[in-house]
Amino acid sequence: MAGEQGNRLVVEHEEVVGVDYSVQGLTGLVGVGARFERCRFDGLRFQDVALGSGMELSQYVGCSFDGAVLTGTAGYSRFVGCTFRDAEIRGLKADYLELVDCVFTGRIRSTTFWGAPPPGSAERFTSNLAFLEKQGRAEPRGYRALALRESNEIHGNDLSGADLVGVDFRHGVDLTRQRLPTGTDYLYLPDAEAALQRALAPLVDRPADDLTARVERSLRRMLDREVGTGQRQLLFREVDYSSKGVLKPYARLMFDLVREAAASGS
Repeated sequence: MAGEQGNRLVVEHEEVVGVDYSVQGLTGLVGVGARFERCRFDGLRFQDVALGSGMELSQYVGCSFDGAVLTGTAGYSRFVGCTFRDAEIRGLKADYLELVDCVFTGRIRSTTFWGAPPPGSAERFTSNLAFLEKQGRAEPRGYRALALRESNEIHGNDLSGADLVGVDFRHGVDLTRQRLPTGTDYLYLPDAEAALQRALAPLVDRPADDLTARVERSLRRMLDREVGTGQRQLLFREVDYSSKGVLKPYARLMFDLVREAAASGS
C-alpha cells in the first residue's frame, strides 16, 4: 500500500518501479517492507525519513537521491547501486543500514556506519518480542534474522567525492572495500591496531603532563572502542577535532604521532 500523508510518502509491502518522486515536493519518506527500483528522489529535502520502518526490510535498488537532504532513521534498509550525488545526509541513525555499490558526493555529517548491529541489538529484539506478545501479535516473518544478524553488508561504495564530517565506521566496516576521500586533512589507517600502538610508544618519553595524558587516553580509547570491537581500518579527519577551524592542541599532537606511525608502517 502506498499513500501520501501531507508531504510524507508512506509505502507498505509494495514494489514501486520507475517512479519520479522528485517533482512531488515530499518532506518525509517511510518504507515498511517496501521495494523501490529505479525511483528518483532527487532534490527532495526530507525533514525526517524512516527508510526501513517497522520490523521488515525495505530495499532501494538503482534509485537516485541526487541533491537530496536526508535526516532521520535508516532502520532495516538496504541500498544497492543507488546514487547520492551532491546530497546531504545529516545525523542518519544507521544501525542496520546496508550499502552496496552506491555513490556519494556532497556531505555526510554526524553519521555512524555499522559493519555489524551495535551493542544492545539483542536486548531490543527481546523487548520488541515482549511488546508484540502483549498486543497478541505474532513475530513478523524474517524479523529474527534481521534483528539478530551478525553483520551489515557494506561494500563497493564510492565515497571518494564526499565531504565527511563527524562520520564513523564501526564494528567491522571493511574500508578496503570502499573508495574513500583522500584530502590532506584525512588520515587513513589500513592497519589501525598496529599504527595506534606505534603512536603510543613515543609518549613514554614526553613529560607526564595533561597534554600527554589526554593523547594517551584518546589513543587507548580508539584501540578499545574501535579496534577492540572489530574495526580493523580507521579514517580520521582533522576537522572533527577542530574548534573554529583551529585544531586543538591535543589533537595536533595526536595527529602528528599517528601520521608518523602510519608512515613508518607503510
